[in-house]
Amino acid sequence: MKSLRTIVSLALALLVGSALAAGPAAVRKQVESTLLVTGTVDIEPDGSVSGYTLDRSGELPPVVNELLDRATSGWKFEPILVAGKPVPARTAMSIRLVAKRAADGEGIDVRIAAGHFGKPDASRPLQPPVYPMDAARAGVGGTVYVVVRVGRNGNVEDAIAEQVNLKVIDSEAGMDRWRRMFAQAAVRGASAWTFDPATSGDEIDAPFWLVRVPVDFVFRGDRGPKYGTWESYVPGPRQSAPWMDSVDASLGADAVAAGSIQFLGTGRKLLTPISG
Repeated sequence: MKSLRTIVSLALALLVGSALAAGPAAVRKQVESTLLVTGTVDIEPDGSVSGYTLDRSGELPPVVNELLDRATSGWKFEPILVAGKPVPARTAMSIRLVAKRAADGEGIDVRIAAGHFGKPDASRPLQPPVYPMDAARAGVGGTVYVVVRVGRNGNVEDAIAEQVNLKVIDSEAGMDRWRRMFAQAAVRGASAWTFDPATSGDEIDAPFWLVRVPVDFVFRGDRGPKYGTWESYVPGPRQSAPWMDSVDASLGADAVAAGSIQFLGTGRKLLTPISG
């Protein structure tokens, strides 16, 4: 399904908001806005979707339901089996929407970018990485999606900054510098994390587990965007590592909120494109 085009002054303002208004033109054209919503989806025995609900739906812009109404009509999940037989089920979902100025300049293209179907995994609290001092002095913030390889003892064996999204506009060289700075800080902090290994499910005997953790670098007192509002950023390139090849890491790549963790390969499997 093509992205839904909507011309809304609020999204336009967010995409070229005062915090991102100045800077090199090439980087400014990369600016996106994102919105993360949560709810539940009803999956039938054949894997089709019979309905969905969104948390605090009254606080969400109409475009969210417009997109999900179209997309869910074409979704097909891997059937959920109980005692070997497919059954209907309701599962938690988190959906990330992305809005970007249309290529022709006429309005905003909005699309469903990612989704995760299942509850975010709970684990012991993770110590946040240290904020890079140079970035703090310059007022630069961002989000790093960290993927860690967790050994059977719960310790981190390896880590990679999968993607770094920045809330600033600079030259291309400057953007690369900030991304490297945040990536190094996030990976360094992740090396000290510990997790609770799986105790049930298909992955219980796996030699290691892959976990995605979104890390927000925000200033003290900044609680991030209110639920149902858009947040602007400049997306960074996506990285990978050889040890990530065992799982399709693209599924729900950025569909979990900061402060949550996602064991890759878990959750309900969507067999059709997320956009419907």
